[in-house]
Amino acid sequence: MGLIEALATLGQYLPAVTKPKEKPSLTAKLLFSGLGVIIYLLMASVPLYGITSSSFNNFLLEQVVFASTAGTLAQLGIGPIITAGLIMQILVGSKLIDMDLNDTDDRSKFTTSQKGLAFVFILLESFLFGYVLTIHSGDLNLMFIVAGQLILSTFVILLLDEMIQKGWGLGSGVSLFILAGVAKIMFWDMFGIAAVQSQNLPVGFFPSLVSSLASGAGLANLIVDVTKPFQPDLVGFLSTIVLIILLVYLTAININIPVTSQRLRGIRRTIPLNFLYVSSIPVIFVSVLASDIGLFASMASYVSSSASSFLTQVENLFIFPPPTDTTIPHSVYAVVVDPVGAAIYVVIFVVLSLLFGVLWVNVAGLDARTQAENLIESGVEIPGIRSNPRALEGLLAKYIKPLTFYSSLIVGVIGSVATLLGVYGTGVGLLLAVTIAIQYYSLLAYERSIEMYPLLKRIIGEE
Repeated sequence: MGLIEALATLGQYLPAVTKPKEKPSLTAKLLFSGLGVIIYLLMASVPLYGITSSSFNNFLLEQVVFASTAGTLAQLGIGPIITAGLIMQILVGSKLIDMDLNDTDDRSKFTTSQKGLAFVFILLESFLFGYVLTIHSGDLNLMFIVAGQLILSTFVILLLDEMIQKGWGLGSGVSLFILAGVAKIMFWDMFGIAAVQSQNLPVGFFPSLVSSLASGAGLANLIVDVTKPFQPDLVGFLSTIVLIILLVYLTAININIPVTSQRLRGIRRTIPLNFLYVSSIPVIFVSVLASDIGLFASMASYVSSSASSFLTQVENLFIFPPPTDTTIPHSVYAVVVDPVGAAIYVVIFVVLSLLFGVLWVNVAGLDARTQAENLIESGVEIPGIRSNPRALEGLLAKYIKPLTFYSSLIVGVIGSVATLLGVYGTGVGLLLAVTIAIQYYSLLAYERSIEMYPLLKRIIGEE
């Protein structure tokens, strides 16, 4: 039995959520989606039994990418799910495993093996974190207690994601949990009434503004914070608004390629290629890499102080200001304090975003060759171009290669520079939140149209 078969078998034996017998209404989907988010937020608020706040560190980057909250039942968040999904996509896209995701059986096998791999990561990461969080106590039983809590809670998150993806809710649980996590951080940055040091959550901007006006104190530190490491300021607030508008505008830009169908002669339509062709995938890869280096640094601290110090220094190159330096404020003033560190951070982030963007397009089947083959198989033709793979590939490459490069560059610059400006929820978090919110807006519009005009179901083949 091969590895994929073993993972698929494991996935089949795990508890699962069944698909609804009849398609739920939009209202029901919204209720189930809301229920899933509420359960996730509750788990992100319930502390793990047996550990203290001093047992862990929590960086905003990890909260954003993994939708995790350190020291709670959502300690692992969606990390195992994301990791398993990326690995499976890379294996299939690079042809290391032979699967045709257009085939029903292969697609089912892919889903169950991905679930099995996610559960393997849940086990590994749960025991790893259980060891790291309890090593100071020397209590082996406590380690198993913490690991058991993490296994159970993270598997519940996996089932919530499965419930939403199988049609009970809208979209995917992973996207909803990321959006909810970023929204929680942004809300606290604006309206938080108390500092939460264990989660790096500050007093919000507006409560600070009211306090300063009521006391007659100056507003200088509220325009650009130069004192507290995590205090939101006015520059960050304005940068957040401008960045949201910019991302909405960039996401709305499409490059339309005119096509015709062999089945429907005379009818012309277009295939839109989004200007942000790679979406937010490159910054996710960079953030996951930084988080993994931080995890290895924590593990190495119990084995070799020199190795841990080296890994921590490498991690600090991915995060600005460095999480180990609480003297540098998380605002544009940090660039004045450490311009060299800011420049290194932006260069590394952008270069890695470019590399991961190109890699993702090639392994995920978004490259020109794969897209050309898909068009020919679906009977779609481009006017004036011979219907053969090489001719179509040459034409599509003129669009896809520049889009891959520039979209990877843009999301890398936005993700890094926005963080330097002190945007609420970090640059990566805001980039993820806006792209997910736009996807859900389109999904809601689609679902609403289907409910209002039932005839569309027959036209698009949903009946």
